This record gives sequence, structure tokens and C-alpha cells, in this order.
Amino acid sequence: MIANSKIRSFINSQEFLAYLLALVLSTLFIGYAPSSIAMGIFISFAVRYAIIHKYRPKIDFRLVLPILLYLLFISTLFWTVNEKHTLSGLSQTIVLLLVPVAFIVIPKFTLKSFKIVLENFTRANVLLGLFFLTSAVVRYSKSYAMSDFTYHDLVSDLDLNAIYVSVVFVISLFYLLSKKGKTGIDISMIIFFSFFVLILSSKSVLFLLILGYIIYNISHKVSKKKLILGLVLGLIIAGFGTKKTIERILFEKETKLSEAWTKSEFGQEYLWTGTSIRMLQLRILKEQIEEEAIFWKGFGLFASRDNVEKRHSQFNTFPVYHVYNYHNQYAQIMSETGIFGLALLLGMLAVLFVGALNTKNFLFLMFSITIPFVFFTESLLWRQIGLFIFIILYCLFNRTIFEDQNLNNTSTIKK
Repeated sequence: MIANSKIRSFINSQEFLAYLLALVLSTLFIGYAPSSIAMGIFISFAVRYAIIHKYRPKIDFRLVLPILLYLLFISTLFWTVNEKHTLSGLSQTIVLLLVPVAFIVIPKFTLKSFKIVLENFTRANVLLGLFFLTSAVVRYSKSYAMSDFTYHDLVSDLDLNAIYVSVVFVISLFYLLSKKGKTGIDISMIIFFSFFVLILSSKSVLFLLILGYIIYNISHKVSKKKLILGLVLGLIIAGFGTKKTIERILFEKETKLSEAWTKSEFGQEYLWTGTSIRMLQLRILKEQIEEEAIFWKGFGLFASRDNVEKRHSQFNTFPVYHVYNYHNQYAQIMSETGIFGLALLLGMLAVLFVGALNTKNFLFLMFSITIPFVFFTESLLWRQIGLFIFIILYCLFNRTIFEDQNLNNTSTIKK
């Protein structure tokens, strides 16, 4: 009876909801179904919690913004150029409505619950990282190709994108940095994630990693001894992990921005870099705004792809680029929902940044910097991993009480 009572009490607690959130985040890399099922369980128990505890929800403007964004997505059904794609998009992005509602109907998270989410999420990422390395060793034993340990090849067994994995891992790294009284295991995990971000070879996330270390060292006034030790470890890690990254950075020297912006036809053997192909996508958006009258309403949610494909065909680019999205979240949402969708997204990012400044929480700040930065290179919200990471952490940061530091071992940026 006592055991049953304890189990019932735990299931009815906020900490249980925190573990469910950690489960959602921890299953993102293993397929759409596991994380979707876990999300459904979390939302169900959040509603159950509100009913059992008779909690009276209060409207939180910060969480209303993603709800309004989803309602705008729904409204695009009235003018979409492809109803099938828009309906598909609505089913894929419905968490923009459900997750904020789930957070509104339950009390704000304590720092203890906040830590439960991030700690278990980070531990799961360590296990996933070890899996990626183990599978890379197995592939290398057959291929003897060092590429098995870098970029997309490193995470190919789960059919993942290296940039998305980098974003997830760097968030875990920032969480570990934010902890007070770091243990030897914490430091080992910091080194592990730093190494992983390097070998995943995402230039943008590597920049964020360096920026995070700089902000951390400045805000926490790290001693010279620790700073020197960190630099030595950084150089050792870099020596093992940067070859692919350096190659990718040097390749960007081939970028010809003026050609990407003005050339009328490219041919299928044209040499594209990551920067130049994104520049072409922005050029396509500019032409769409001028020629398709999408400034106010957009094509409709997920409905821009046919027009993008048509324009790539006119430019005679390599066929694989015809199915690319904009690789820019700002351009993506502008194209499909118009200026109002872009304004709502920018409003959410502003809310994040202001909240981070108000709380002085290092992880909160780095998340509010990381997401807007990655939005310039990826249509993050149009992929389940990116969407779930964003909306869950957006709501979690905005619905956590950060004032009582006695309940948590994560640090804040010093005033």
C-alpha cells in the first residue's frame, strides 16, 4: 500500500512531467514515432495534472505567441497554392499549439524540475554520442575511411543530419557549463561534447561553441589556471577533430556570391558552396515576393516547394537542389506565411532573449543566441527534431521560476 501510494504521488507530481519531457527530448534521434508517442503521453499527463490538482491556468503572453503562429498556419488553408502540402504541414507542426497549451494548464516549473529535464536529456545525448562513435568504428573496420568519423557520415546509421545533432549536443554542453560545482563526470562530458561538435563539422555550431566558451569565461571570471588548462585541452581536442571542419571552411573560399545573386543559368556542374546555395535560395525568395505577391500571405504552409522547384529548373541547377527548402527559417516562414508569420517568429525570439537577460541564466542566454543564429542556415522548425527542441525549450525556459537558486546547481551569469 505504501509503495502504491508513493508511485501514485510521483505520477501526480510535476517531477514526473519533467521526466516525460526528458523522454520526449531523448527520443528525438531514434525516429519520428518514439518522440511523437512520448509527446502525446506528456500532453495527456499535463492535462491530467491540471484536472487532478484543479489548477486554474493563467494566460501567459509568451506562450500565446506560438499558439497564434499555429492559428496563422491554419488560416493559410484559405489561400494555399497546395492544400495537400498545407494539411501535411499542419499535422507536423501541431506541437506549436499543443505544447504551449500543456505548459499553460500546469504551474510553472521549479528549478528542480528544470534540472531533471536537462540532466536526463544530456545523459541520453552522451549515450547516443557513444553509439555514433561505436558504429563509426564498426564501419571504419570495413571501409578504412576516416570520413566515417565526421559530418553526416558519423550519424548516418540513424539517418540524421550532422547540423541538427550538433545543435542538440551543443545545448547539452551549455547546460553542463552552466552547472555549479561541476564533477569530474561533468567535465568529462563537456570535453566529450566539445569533441563531438568539432568532428560533426558544422561551421555555424562550432562558432556558437566558441562564443559560448567566451561568454562563459567572461561572465564567470574563470581563473588563469583553469583558463590555461581549458586552452590546452581545447588545442588537444581541436588537433584530433578539426580536419574536416578546416576543409569545409576552406571550401567556402570558392563561394561566388555575386554569381549566385545575378547569374541567369548555372548548369548542373556549377560548384556550389553552403553559402552560395543559401544565397540563391534568398534570391529565389526575393523574386517570389516580386512576382508571386506573397509578401502579406505567403504561398501557404509547406506550399512553397513547387515554386522553388520550378525556379531551380529555370536556373538549371543540379536536380538534388530542386527539393531543397530555403535552409533559412526566416525565409521559409516569410515565403509560406508572409510578413505576419515572420513577425510572430521574431516576436518569439525577442521574448527568449529578453527572458534570458532578465534571468541572467547562462543556458537560457546561449539558447536564445543559438536558435536565432541557426535559423539563418537551417529551416529548423520544418523538421521534427528542430521543432520539438525549439518549442519544448521555449516553453520550459519561459515557464520556469529561476529566482530560487537554492533548488538548483545551475549557475547564472553574474550581474
